[in-house]
Amino acid sequence: MKKVIILSLAFFCLTQIAFSQEKRTLTLEEVIELAKANSRSAKLAETRRNVNYWSFRVYKSGLKPQLLLRGTVPSYQDRAIPINQPDGSVAFRTVNQNNSDLSLGLEQVLPWTNTTVSFESNISRFDNYVDGASNRTLYQGDPVGLTITQPLFEVNNFKWDKKIRPLEYEMSKRTYVQDLEETSKTAARLFFQLLVVQKDLEIAEQNESSSDTINKVEQGRYNIGTTTEDQLLQTELNLITAQGEAQQARLDLQSRSLDLRNFIGLTDDVELELVPPSDPPEFDIDYQTALKYAKDNRAEYLEFQVSRLEQERNMANARARRFSATLSASFGYVSPQTSDLSGVYNGNNLAAGSTIRLNFALPILDGGRNRARMNQARENLQLTQFNIEQNQINFDQEIATAVRNFDQIIGQIKIALKRQEIALKRFEITNGRYLAGKVGILDLNNARDTKDSAIRSYISALQQYWDAYYELRTLTLYDFREGRILYNPLLEYDPKTDGMVERIQSNK
Repeated sequence: MKKVIILSLAFFCLTQIAFSQEKRTLTLEEVIELAKANSRSAKLAETRRNVNYWSFRVYKSGLKPQLLLRGTVPSYQDRAIPINQPDGSVAFRTVNQNNSDLSLGLEQVLPWTNTTVSFESNISRFDNYVDGASNRTLYQGDPVGLTITQPLFEVNNFKWDKKIRPLEYEMSKRTYVQDLEETSKTAARLFFQLLVVQKDLEIAEQNESSSDTINKVEQGRYNIGTTTEDQLLQTELNLITAQGEAQQARLDLQSRSLDLRNFIGLTDDVELELVPPSDPPEFDIDYQTALKYAKDNRAEYLEFQVSRLEQERNMANARARRFSATLSASFGYVSPQTSDLSGVYNGNNLAAGSTIRLNFALPILDGGRNRARMNQARENLQLTQFNIEQNQINFDQEIATAVRNFDQIIGQIKIALKRQEIALKRFEITNGRYLAGKVGILDLNNARDTKDSAIRSYISALQQYWDAYYELRTLTLYDFREGRILYNPLLEYDPKTDGMVERIQSNK
C-alpha cells in the first residue's frame, strides 16, 4: 500500500511539472533570428570576423611609422675574463663594470620601394668599479643618425600585400555574411524537422482517437452480429498500431525539440510550438541574374583571385632567390668618448660619421636548385589556375542546379497542396460512409493512410522550398523574395561597439 501511495505521488508530481511547462510559439522567422543571435555557429562566425579584422589592422599598422625605444639597462659583470695579450697569450683579469645603452628611433617602411628609413639617437654609458680606476664613468653617443636599408633584387612583399591583404579582408567580410546565411539554413532545417514530427504527433493522436472510436463501434457491431471477428481484430490491431505511433512521435518530438532549442540558444525548459509558414510566395529566379550576384558577392570569387596572386608571388620569390643583396647606409653625427653626459650633445665635440655596407650572396654552383624552384613554382601556378577554372565551373553548376530545383519545387508545392485537399475530403467522406456501414475497415484504413501521406508530403514540400530558398540566399548573398542584396561592402566590424557599423564611403 505504501509503494502504491509513493508511486501515485510521483506520478502526480510529474504530471504537474508537465502541465506547468512553459509553452513558446515560434515562427520560422523568429527561429532564424534567435539562431543568428544565440547559436554557436553565429558566435563562431563573429569570432572569425573579429580575428580577420584585427589581422587586417596588423597589416595596416605595419605601414605606419614606429617610434621605438631600445636599450640594455644594465649589463653588469663582476668576474674574471680572458684578455688577449700583445704576445698572443691570454691573461685573466678581474673586471667590475657596467655597460648601458639606449636608442630612440623613428622607423618607417616605404612600401613602394621596400626601403626602411630610420632616424635614431643613441647614447652609451660605461661604469668602471675597479678600485683605483680613473674616469669611472664614460659616455659616448650618436645624437642624430639616419639609416637607410634597401634590399636589392628581393621580392617586395609590401607590393604583394597591397594586392592580397585588402582582398583577404573583403573576403572575410563576405564569409561572415555567408556564415550567417548558413546558420539561417541550418535553423530552417531544424525548424522543419521539428515541424514534421509535430505534425506526425498531431496525425498520430488523431489516428489514435479515431482508432479507439472505430474499435468501439466495431465492438458494438460484433456484439449484435453485424460484423465479423476478423474485422474486430483488425480494428484492435489498428488501435495498438496508432498508440505505438503516437508514443514514438512523442519521443521524436522531444528529441527534435531539444536539437532546435540547443541550436537557437534556448536554455529554458520550454515546450516549443511551431507555426507552419503560410503558402510560400512565388517569384522567378533567372540563372544569369543569380550567377551575377554570386560573382559579385560570394567570397569564393575573391578567393580565386587571392590563390592566383599568392602563386604569382611564389613565382616571383623563386625568381628572386637566384641572387640576394642588401645595401645599408648610415649618416649622422657622433660624439667622442667623454666623462660628462652633456659633452655628448655639445656641438663642438660632434663630428660627421657615415657607414655604407653592401651584403650579397651569389651562388656559383647550386646543383640545379634555382632551376628546380622555378619549375616547381611555375607548375604550382599552372595547377592553381586549373583548380580555379574547375572550381568556377563547379560553382556555376551548383547555382544552376539550385535555381532549377527551386523552380521545380514551386510546382511540387501546388501538387502537394491539391493532393492534401483531395485526401482530406476523401477521408471525411469515407469515414462517414464507414460509420454508416456502407464501406469496410480496409477502405477506411486506405483513405486514412492516403490522407496522412498527403499531409506529410505537403510539409515535406514546404521544407524543400525553404531549404532551396535559403540555399540560394547563401550561394548568391541576395534575397530574391525581398529583392535586396544581403552583403553590404560598407559594413565593417567596430571594436568600440562590438558590432557592425556602416563606414562613410570616401569620394576619392
